[in-house]
Amino acid sequence: MRVPRGEWLRWQVNYRFAARYSANWHYRLDTLNIAYGSVPPDIFLAEPTNVIDERMHLR
Repeated sequence: MRVPRGEWLRWQVNYRFAARYSANWHYRLDTLNIAYGSVPPDIFLAEPTNVIDERMHLR
């Protein structure tokens, strides 16, 4: 996806990891906010103009 100049993108993805020495699971959510071009300092306080949501249902 290309982000037009002056807009921003929020990308989210989540993970589930098995613990190495136990039966426990570890969960992680990564959120990446990227702006392209000249944008105001508070750009990320508003709703994103573009969204990529790759979060999955994790058990």
